[in-house]
Amino acid sequence: MKNKRFLFILLCSILMTGVHGENPPAKVVFEQYMNQAQTFAETYPREKAYLHFDNTSYYVGDTIWFKAYVTLAEKQVFSSISRPLYVELVDQAGHIADKQIIKLTQGEGNGQFVLSKSMLSGYYEVRAYTRWMLAFNEPHYFSRTFPIYQLSNSDQLERSISTYELSPSMETRPEETKEKLSLRFFPEGGQLVEGLTSQVAFKAESKSEGEINLSGTLYTQEGQEITSFETLHDGMGCFEYTPSAKPAIAKVNYHGKDYKFSLPKALPNGYVLKINNNAGAISVEVACNASTPQDTLAVFVNHQGRPYAYQLISCQVNKPQSFTLLSRKLPPGVLQISLINRAGNTISERFVFSSPRAPLQISPNGLKTIYAPYAPIRCELQVNNALGEPIPSKLSVSIRDALRSDYSAYDNNLFTDLLLTSDLKGYIHQPGYYFTEASPRKQKELDILLLVHGWRKYDMSQLIGTTPFVANQAPESQLVLYGQVKSTILKNKLKNIDLSVMVKKDANIITGQTVTDENGYFSIPMEDFEGELEAIIQTRRAGKERNKDASIFIDRHFSPAVRAYGYSELHPKWSSIDRWQQQAEKFDSLYMDSVRRADGLYLLDEVEIKSKRRSKSTNMTTKINEQSIDAYYDIRQSVDKLRDNGKVVTTIPELMEKLSPLFHWDRTNDTYTYRQKPICYIMENRILSETEVKMMLTEVDGLASIIIGKGSGGISDEIIQNTKLSNSNDVNISELDKYSIFYLIPLPRHNVLNKHETAALGTRQTMIQGYTPALEYYSPAYPDKELYKDQVDKRRTLYWNPSVQTDNNGKVVIECYNNQYSTPLIIQAETLSNDGKIGSMTYSTMGTSQ
Repeated sequence: MKNKRFLFILLCSILMTGVHGENPPAKVVFEQYMNQAQTFAETYPREKAYLHFDNTSYYVGDTIWFKAYVTLAEKQVFSSISRPLYVELVDQAGHIADKQIIKLTQGEGNGQFVLSKSMLSGYYEVRAYTRWMLAFNEPHYFSRTFPIYQLSNSDQLERSISTYELSPSMETRPEETKEKLSLRFFPEGGQLVEGLTSQVAFKAESKSEGEINLSGTLYTQEGQEITSFETLHDGMGCFEYTPSAKPAIAKVNYHGKDYKFSLPKALPNGYVLKINNNAGAISVEVACNASTPQDTLAVFVNHQGRPYAYQLISCQVNKPQSFTLLSRKLPPGVLQISLINRAGNTISERFVFSSPRAPLQISPNGLKTIYAPYAPIRCELQVNNALGEPIPSKLSVSIRDALRSDYSAYDNNLFTDLLLTSDLKGYIHQPGYYFTEASPRKQKELDILLLVHGWRKYDMSQLIGTTPFVANQAPESQLVLYGQVKSTILKNKLKNIDLSVMVKKDANIITGQTVTDENGYFSIPMEDFEGELEAIIQTRRAGKERNKDASIFIDRHFSPAVRAYGYSELHPKWSSIDRWQQQAEKFDSLYMDSVRRADGLYLLDEVEIKSKRRSKSTNMTTKINEQSIDAYYDIRQSVDKLRDNGKVVTTIPELMEKLSPLFHWDRTNDTYTYRQKPICYIMENRILSETEVKMMLTEVDGLASIIIGKGSGGISDEIIQNTKLSNSNDVNISELDKYSIFYLIPLPRHNVLNKHETAALGTRQTMIQGYTPALEYYSPAYPDKELYKDQVDKRRTLYWNPSVQTDNNGKVVIECYNNQYSTPLIIQAETLSNDGKIGSMTYSTMGTSQ
């Protein structure tokens, strides 16, 4: 009875509040927001990924080795949320050249990309993510760009990256649209308010030079000078500015030409959020002007989506409110400071960096300055905590040739990625620079970086519940292939459909069955499979023959949208190693002179591995001049994407019509053109005859890829000679420039299943992907140098191990051998403890470390 009376009184209270329009006190509202945000953080913990690579650049024919660290974003401890980690190698045009699925064990895993010698050179992006990382409105993933050089047999040029123009249909990677000179302004807190002094950060970039240093002057629109400004680091700087109703004009001179830029227009009323991040304390100040309606707001301090504190703010004109937070009470990394009103709207937002405490220390011992050819290398690594006490750890370790590896003094590492760059927008150049010393200048430069590159990764409206949250993806504790069955004609969902699955694994055939649910969905467990597997999926209704009216959709194309490259990614500036090279020459001048080239570059071969390499379906049997390429298509990948969305594709002309607007199929006489030119088809170093072409164009499931060339520029004399000898072609070889060249790359015959099943309704032939097996890095041994003095060994990565375990005293000894050159070494080691302590070291035997 008492409970009923209480509910009645509560209901009356709510109704009375609605009638009289009374709002609950601000303290109650913001306390509720705080509780809701805490609940959201507990319910939806986020993940981060970091990959430690064995090197900083690669060559076609190399292997990219990597160790994966997947952590909880909030605590930097290994995550157990996700099992599969998707790692993609994305080419310069934005196409996925290779994709790996790494099996994580408590947040750790390792893998590799074996680069075919026939692949195109370029700037390739490696990105890594779990499905759960893509679940939110602001999807996040790990991204790193590497140059992959093309080797040449010429003594004049040993490595290069070709520049080539692809057709518009291939340009899927967006570009950063910049004028000749751009100057962008970033007011502190995100807005300017009339009459209130604000800090304004800026970034200067040139289309031809990237981030540039410049200075300028700020003027009123009437021409009165306000203040001067200049860049501090990497084209970024800041100045203080009190705006009026008319935005100020910034004037700069660049390469002898004057430029003008307008600052953002100030709001007539509102709030300005100011942050002062001093050593040991973060001061927060909120100010408003006379036109701003009086209200009570709150400043929330969030870390990785979890609020750690909030403060009520009731601003008055000329009476800014402020409070201070002790850094030692806040978690390390990027903090998001948001000013919100009672309705839950974000009024102003700012990002600051809280320095980590007590990182792990990794120190090398026992190393020589320079190592002779084939010399043994013995490296002792010691891991200590901040107090200098040794602790046992598991590390990923890379040792590489310092003279033949591109070197950046302030490169990315586990520390910079997990604590800084993963929470910033855009490409961050040399993030290690901001942590080289604890000085006021470095603190200022880091603060400006956050003003320029900060972004709303964590939406406050979702955290506090004013905007509903629906996850875009579900977490994956196991690898499962999901799909759906729909009617081919009506596209309605088909429930209770039996699916039989036949998978070819090596020489064995594995079969299984599943059934669709009420919405037509099905799932195929993939946890026990490795590598790419051929599969046939058949549908049928219970008790009936195979269903003839069904399309099988597969949910596996959830990769994030391709991003634009930053200027520095396409124009990397490697640190000078001239001094290192001079010392190496002094050490062994005779040997170095015998192998040096005129341009100071070195011919490098592929890294060998113990396990037998898997043959890649995209290997080209014909070497093609990169600059002659107009477009290229992964046929199997393209066909699967179309079929996964219910589109029927059975022949190459049907596919090409969908892929390229430059391809035209004249159905009246069954002829094809590309760029309004007839097509010359080449396969396996020979121009195909008309009969062979007709047969190949019907085998959409028998081709791995098509590379389209411009005229005869990419055709070798070997192809011409082979074709003349065969006398079976219907192409005028003397007029090849009048043709578009289609290089057809076939799949190995054993990779093609029963073709007559391909086009049958209710049947789906496809490749499904299991976990990628980790290969073992091979490091040769030279116990007797004299026996191996003529051994060809041009490895740049001399040692790679993703799982090096120290002893109980935090010590481990690594032994390997040098290559055939005299060289100093670069050692990189990374570790993450179970309690979230990060250790990262990049060390050169010439005396520099990071």
